[in-house]
Amino acid sequence: MRSKGKSPAKVLFDTNLLMAVFEGPVNVIERVEELLETKVRPVILRLQLQELERIASSKKRQKAARIASTVLEYVKKRAFEVFEGGEGAVDDAIVEVSKREGYIVATNDRELRRRLRKEGISVVYMKGDGKIELEGYQP
Repeated sequence: MRSKGKSPAKVLFDTNLLMAVFEGPVNVIERVEELLETKVRPVILRLQLQELERIASSKKRQKAARIASTVLEYVKKRAFEVFEGGEGAVDDAIVEVSKREGYIVATNDRELRRRLRKEGISVVYMKGDGKIELEGYQP
């Protein structure tokens, strides 16, 4: 049950969470919307797109390349907002941009989750059983 008239929550999706959900058929945006009880405006960094493109073109890691290609198609189809800012290591950029822009971050990376929570940034993650969980969200 989504709140009517509520502004969409901007959620920055980390590459590892997107790759994890595409190992099996899951509509991650809908699941996050259900969890947050509001519409989600999905965001991805330009740095992450470049990372996905590198993985997708890999000849050595064929399974990862196939999943990365699927994620790139999904990002395009779902019209993710591409954030042009952020530089350096992807995780550092995610922390910096999310803190500055007020994004919720969706990631399965434990170290990144720890860093985000330390900075007071809300985190969405997927548990081993496929359930989506939320840490630190204050609507």
